[in-house]
This record gives sequence, C-alpha cells and structure tokens, in this order.
Amino acid sequence: MATARSSSLSWTKLYPKYESIEPSIAPTDSTLVPSTGRWARFSKILSKLDSLGVEARGIARITSEERTDSKLINTATIWIAANTVISCFAIGTLGPAVFNLGLYDSFATVTFFNLLGVLPVAAMACAGPASGLRTMVFSRFSWGYYGASLTASLNCIAAIGWCAVNCITGGQILRVVSNDTLPIAVGVVIIVICTLVLSFAGYKWIHIYERYSWIPVFIAFCIMAGVGAKNFTDSGEAAMKSGRIEAANVLSFGGTIFGFAVGWTSLAADYNAYFPEDTSSTKVFTLTYLGNIIPLMLIEFLGAAVYTGTYTNSAWASAYNSNSIGGLLGASLSSVHGFGKFLLILFALSIVANNIPNMYSLSLSAQVIAPVFSRIPRFIYTIVGTAIYIPIAIVGADKFNESLVTFMDVLSYWLAIFIAVVFEEHILFKRCSFKNYDFSVWNNRKALPISFAAIGAGLIGVCGAILGMSQPYFVGPIGKVAGVTDHNNRFVGADVGFEMAFAFTAIIYPLFRFIELRFIGR
Repeated sequence: MATARSSSLSWTKLYPKYESIEPSIAPTDSTLVPSTGRWARFSKILSKLDSLGVEARGIARITSEERTDSKLINTATIWIAANTVISCFAIGTLGPAVFNLGLYDSFATVTFFNLLGVLPVAAMACAGPASGLRTMVFSRFSWGYYGASLTASLNCIAAIGWCAVNCITGGQILRVVSNDTLPIAVGVVIIVICTLVLSFAGYKWIHIYERYSWIPVFIAFCIMAGVGAKNFTDSGEAAMKSGRIEAANVLSFGGTIFGFAVGWTSLAADYNAYFPEDTSSTKVFTLTYLGNIIPLMLIEFLGAAVYTGTYTNSAWASAYNSNSIGGLLGASLSSVHGFGKFLLILFALSIVANNIPNMYSLSLSAQVIAPVFSRIPRFIYTIVGTAIYIPIAIVGADKFNESLVTFMDVLSYWLAIFIAVVFEEHILFKRCSFKNYDFSVWNNRKALPISFAAIGAGLIGVCGAILGMSQPYFVGPIGKVAGVTDHNNRFVGADVGFEMAFAFTAIIYPLFRFIELRFIGR
C-alpha cells in the first residue's frame, strides 16, 4: 500500500531531485544507481526494505496508479490514536494547574478552542487525496518553492519539540512505575526506540499501528476516570471566577489548547496522500474532524478534572509536586495497586502513537528544505531527528510545565501565519477548488510562486505575534493591554500572539499576492 511494488525501485519516483519537468532529460535508473560500487549496495538495501513494507518513497507526487489505500477509516484512526495519549491529558491539567482556572472554566475553554483548532487540520487533510502530495509540498502552491523550504524547516523544529515534550511525560510516568528508581533519561530512551521503529517503517505500518493502539489506552483512561472521580472538585482556589484576570487566563490557556489542536495542520495531508483522487473531501474532512475533536476534548477534560483532586487530596498534591504528571497519574491509580502500574505503562507507551506522526512528517519535511536534502532517503531523517530530540527531552524534564506552555504558544504563532497563507490562497485565489491547481508543477520552481507574498506577509505576521505575545521572557504591548495585575500585584498577561499573527498575515497576504500575480504572473 505504501509503495509501488516492482522488481526494482524507480529512483525518479522516490527521489524528486532526479524527477525533471522535462521527461526527456530525466536520468534513467541505470545512470542514477550504478550496477557496481557502493551505490549499487545502497540500492539493494532500499529494494530489500521496500519488499518488507518499509516506505522508501520521498516527497515525490504519488501517481493515481499508486494510490491504493481504500481504508477511509484510516483518516480518523490516525488522529484518534495520536490524541488518545497522556500528552493530551497533560495539556488539560494546565487549566487549573498553571492558569488558575476552575474546572468548568477549563471545560469551556477546552471545548471552544478545540472546536476552532481542529477546523484547519480537517481542511488540510483534504489536500492529500486531491493532490497526491504531502503537506509541506502542497504548501509550495501558496508559499512558493523557497517559502516552503522555510515552513518545512519550522515544521521539523516543531516535530522535534513535540517529541521531546512528549517523551518527558512518558519518562516521568515510567519513573513512577519504578518507584523513582528509573531515571527519566532511561524512560525517554525506551519511548524513543519504540517510536523510531514505526516512523522508520513508514505510511503502511504507521496506519496499522495507529488503527488499534488507542483502544487499550482509551480503556485505561476510562478506568482512571472511574476510580478517581470521587476526588474531582470545583471548590478549590481556582473555582469559577470572572473579570479581567479570568479573561486573561482563559485567553492564555486557550492559546495553549489551540496550539495543541492546530499543530497537526502542518502534516495533516501526509497520512491520506495514498487515497484515490476521487475520494470524497466531505468524508475526509468529517472523519478527520471527528478523529481529532472527540479524543482531544475527552482526554483534556479528564486532565483538568484529575488535577482538581490535588485540592482535597494531599497525597495527590504531593505526588504532583514530586513527579509532575507522572506522579499525579500514579497517585490517582494507587487504589488499584499493581493493576494501576500496568495502566501507567500503557499511558507511557501511548506517547509512541503521538510521536510517530511527528517523526514521519519530519522525515518528509526535511526533504523539502533543499534539493540536496531530497537525495537522502526518508527514513534516514527519522534516525537523525531521534538523535536530536533525546537530549532535548532529558534537559527539559526539570521544567516540564514551563517548557510545555512556552512551546505550545510559540508553535501556535508560526502555525497561525502558515494557515493564513495556505487557506487564503485556496479560498481567494484558487476559489476553493483543487481543480484550479496544476499539481504536475509541484517540483518546478519556475512555475510556482516566487514566495514574495507569503514571506512578506509572514514577516508582518511575526510582528503581530510579537505585539500580542505574553511569555515569561517577553510581553508585547498588546499582551500588556489585554493583561491585568492581580490582587498579589502580579501581572497576568493575556497571550493573543496567535490572534495577532493570524490577523496581520491575513490582512496583508491578499494585497501582496495580488501584486505578485500582477507583476510576476505566478
């Protein structure tokens, strides 16, 4: 399913560096892969991996003949599995734990910002079957050849950051399972190895794993909700309030929720590009939306609810202070004794389902950065990316909440800019129809936009993000105006960086794009 089966690999299909716009000058397989020497051995390795179902294809457009994935349910299960994870639970705890919101305030914030955040993910997923292209390659039709290199670089950074943050949570849980004898670093490595194997294998094996991996984890979450429900409360310090302080906290927590949900937009088309071109966009949108929104809301609700148990249960509070999310999970499941540790192991391993899409999409995004990068096989980048995020996870483990909030907010800033450009191009200039794209020029920089409009609007969007951001290291002027000083004379900023980044980009891009089309013609 993941790759075309033949007696030998076609390198012009697998590696677009060698796929010319003019077929007459495209080198043949024999000229690309000599029959002798080290390249011949490398070709044999690729052929062997391909025969085992490892996806050797890079970012080249998938032809109609190769789009053989008929399991449309895959477009839902990939996201159900990726979001039915402990990382999603950790995001939910931030409402009461970091932003001092009450339980029902947290529920309302989770609901509203997730409903919005999943929309661009579902819309982007429709581009996969329609184009046969991966997300970062599809973005070339709005960002241009060179602009897409920039967004692909940012996508790689985001993927590495996500994997690091996720591994911290998993490492904390495994440490609790071992009664604090297992270093977090060892727990991180265990999760990393599991992630590497599946992201290395590619599209086919990822879908097989994600189709079923969420089921035992979901059952484990249900058990945790049942045994811990008696401790959930809305009567602590963070009970429902109103006023400017509450509004500022809602906006900041909402930005974090939105950043988590919208984060899948930059890779949403990667996981259904093998569907036939005539696949219903309505079905793809609906299944993708439901596959995201249902687990996001349920698991984040549970995260917020479980944290409120620390208000009345001193053992839970002590466990959270000692081992963060891992400690809280362990305390909430202590009443089921040894079975609780088994559930903790399931929660820790659930991280794999979230990290796999990040590593797989990193391997594709890396090939978009520059032509020379597309010469390197996709699965090599999974190894390189893994080597990078291991030390980041180990170093960031000491300040998990701070690392998570900061990363989520910054992630949402660049995604706001990316989304504004891609969707305005589709809505305003392509009139909401994939038929108005010429996908055959996906790798022809002379036929794609020159990137002036996208990069120019993106820079203006960065200015908007700076003006609206509210982070520990910097508060923009709009963030200050939206914020307020509480009764302890502590400034509570309202992070509106995402909103400002999106608004600034959305206002400027149509103007710049019109100029680009008027004087350049593409």
